[in-house]
Amino acid sequence: MKSKLHSWIQKNKLDLQWFSNVSGFPAYRVEKLLNDPFYKPDGTTMRIVLSIVKKKDDSAKLSDFWDV
Repeated sequence: MKSKLHSWIQKNKLDLQWFSNVSGFPAYRVEKLLNDPFYKPDGTTMRIVLSIVKKKDDSAKLSDFWDV
């Protein structure tokens, strides 16, 4: 089972390595963000992820990826 973020990246035909590179997050955090559908990161991480996603999709919201 993959996370909503992982599904979004695949749906938009982006490379998972792209997300890892742009985010600058350590590998363990990228792994949790992409592969754990129950993981809810802290607010700072959510904001960073959303800012990255918004570069590709202006209409993206936090609620697209996590229950907030």
